[in-house]
Amino acid sequence: MDANRTSPSEAGLLLGDGLLLAASFLGWASVRFGDLRAENPLYYDQYVTLFALVMLLWLALALGLGVHRLPAGVEIRRVLSRFYRLFLVHAALLAVWVVSLKTSTFYSRAFLLLFLGTYALLGTGFRMFWVQMLRARFRSGVGLRRMATVGVHGPWERVHAELERHPEYGYRLVQHATHLSELSPESLDELWVAPELAVEALEWADAHSLRLRLVPDLGFLGAQRTRILPLGDLPILELRPEPLSYGLRAWLKRALDLVGASLGCLLLLSWMIPLLALFLVPRGGLFYRQTRYGWGGKPFQIWKFRTMVPDADGSRQATAGDDRITPLGRWLRAAHVDELPQLWNVLLGHMSLVGPRPHMTSDHEAYGQAIRAYGIRHWVKPGMTGLAQARGLVGEKDAASMQERLQADLYYVENWSFLLDLKIIASTLLGLKRWV
Repeated sequence: MDANRTSPSEAGLLLGDGLLLAASFLGWASVRFGDLRAENPLYYDQYVTLFALVMLLWLALALGLGVHRLPAGVEIRRVLSRFYRLFLVHAALLAVWVVSLKTSTFYSRAFLLLFLGTYALLGTGFRMFWVQMLRARFRSGVGLRRMATVGVHGPWERVHAELERHPEYGYRLVQHATHLSELSPESLDELWVAPELAVEALEWADAHSLRLRLVPDLGFLGAQRTRILPLGDLPILELRPEPLSYGLRAWLKRALDLVGASLGCLLLLSWMIPLLALFLVPRGGLFYRQTRYGWGGKPFQIWKFRTMVPDADGSRQATAGDDRITPLGRWLRAAHVDELPQLWNVLLGHMSLVGPRPHMTSDHEAYGQAIRAYGIRHWVKPGMTGLAQARGLVGEKDAASMQERLQADLYYVENWSFLLDLKIIASTLLGLKRWV
């Protein structure tokens, strides 16, 4: 089998995507402008040119980026990720073209937004449908890739069991062999080998036009926890993923922080600070600062509204019925309003809207001594709210609850996404603990 040829399912994905793009453009053009050719020939010519550019640019990007290629296992997450990359690059280049050639006066911004938004929605839905259709075909035994596993040292028992449990991955195990000489290449599409056979297997697979997969035995580490990082000619295996260290994701998160914190300051703190000042300034001041540990384990000053009497021991965790807390402070704490000044920490870059909550210095030391992986929390900025808080994991300090909180924080670090941040924010504001 030619490893580089496009399969019918991949060709169908490419064709369907192109048709949806054309339908989105032509559909909204008809709705917005009617018979533009008769009413305004000049504008009609401009939109014909734009349509040709949209389609040609999309085709070049789709083929160049290989977004129609279906990854091993046909994972919807990876299929959608490739589509969104195509969509963003395509939309950005269209915007540059419209602005740079000073043709924007011909084009309706509402039309462009409606057309691109519709294409994004249709493209997402189409891919979800396509993947489910393919998986249904695979489960019925149609279109499976024939593969063999080769090698003595490898996780073959787990590999074979996984493939047997999940026929929707699209593979059919034809043979397992200890040596390449035992295989019949004409009956195979792919070859999976143990690392000790990598060099020999690469030459053999190339000679027989087979795709080659290297399967290391990582023991307890799952595929979702690993990522290959190229270092020159060296492939380095990353064992704990950091989504925020890839590409422009950190900038996207920072943009959300700046927008959210700015809106919070404008809508909440702008009137809340003068109001609370009437009650808190005569009782020791409006704000309270405390040292916490943030990104990279570096200390910073966190801001809060004052909730305790002056000269209270702030290093000791507050408890139910704590006589250090003022009556107004009890309400501020119960409503979590005392945390709102941390919007300033977010604007300064010390914190994020979402992330592991920064603990008090005494708790920081206790957690660090009790839980080995505690320091992983400091790979991201601390947040005003976090996954643990959205799930209601607050208050308790016993070993079991500490471990549960840490697991939520580690999950966030390793599985960050823009959508997860939005879900945590919504869950926190609405009190939907089972939503994340």
